[in-house]
Amino acid sequence: MKLPAGAKSELIFASSLFALGLIVFVDTVREKLPAFNLTVSPKLFPYLISIILMTLSALLAIQIIRGNQAIPEGVEEGEPIEKSDFKTFSIVLASLFAFLLLIERAGFIIAASITFFGITVAFDNKRHLRAAVFGTLFIVIIYLSFTRFLNVPLPAGIFKGIL
Repeated sequence: MKLPAGAKSELIFASSLFALGLIVFVDTVREKLPAFNLTVSPKLFPYLISIILMTLSALLAIQIIRGNQAIPEGVEEGEPIEKSDFKTFSIVLASLFAFLLLIERAGFIIAASITFFGITVAFDNKRHLRAAVFGTLFIVIIYLSFTRFLNVPLPAGIFKGIL
C-alpha cells in the first residue's frame, strides 16, 4: 500500500503517542495500591489518560492511512509537502538521549553542554566553537544559579567538590 506524501512522519507521530499511552498503562498496572482504603484509586486517572491517548492515536493512524492528513502551516491545499527532515530529528533525539545517559554520570554541566551543542549542530549552526563556548558558559551560569542561589541540587558529576 502506497502512502501519500507526508503520511510516514504523521504515522510515526501517531505511533509514538500510542507507545506513550502504552507505557503509562503498563506502569499503572505495575503500581502497587496504597495500604489505606481510598474512594478513588490512584490508578484511575493514569488508566483513563492512557486509554484515551491510545484510542485517539489509533484513530489518528486510521485517518492517516485513509488519506486524511494534516496540512502543514504555510502550505496551501494541493501544494506538494516537503519531506520530513529525519536527519535533524535524529540528531536532536540523540542529543536528548545523551543528556539522559550523562546527567547522573558526568553531571549537569557536561550533559547539558553536549545536548546544547548537539541541538545547535542539528539546526546547522556553522560556528561550532562559539556555540560550545557560549552554551557551556550559559549552562555553568544556570548550574550556579540553581545550586547556589535557589538551593536546588543538580548533579555535579565529575565536578563534584570543584563547583
